[in-house]
Amino acid sequence: MGVDLRQEIIRINNNLNIGMFGTGLRKQRVVMADDDKILITADHKRIPVLSVLDQQQRHITRVIDAAILDEYKRRLKEALINQLQLPVKAVLKDYDPEHELAITIIILSQPLAKEIK
Repeated sequence: MGVDLRQEIIRINNNLNIGMFGTGLRKQRVVMADDDKILITADHKRIPVLSVLDQQQRHITRVIDAAILDEYKRRLKEALINQLQLPVKAVLKDYDPEHELAITIIILSQPLAKEIK
């Protein structure tokens, strides 16, 4: 994946986090896993109120986490298609609140052109 494409994905992902959570990512890395998969690993701060609730109400914060992840995936897919014209088939994401780590897998409907990689 070209540096420019990787940087654009980083920018889009960080801006999405700022828009949804009011803060950017501490660190992120974008790599091409296959011709049709892009991985984003990221460190980002837990939403403070969810950190408080995690201690006594984890069953509730798990439901909230799932809703947040669903909305994030929808927005990221839309942004990648609209801004970068990537052929996104699906976006998968998981987040570990204890370690504040996330992984996102972007599955493309067709391999990236060689000149883009």
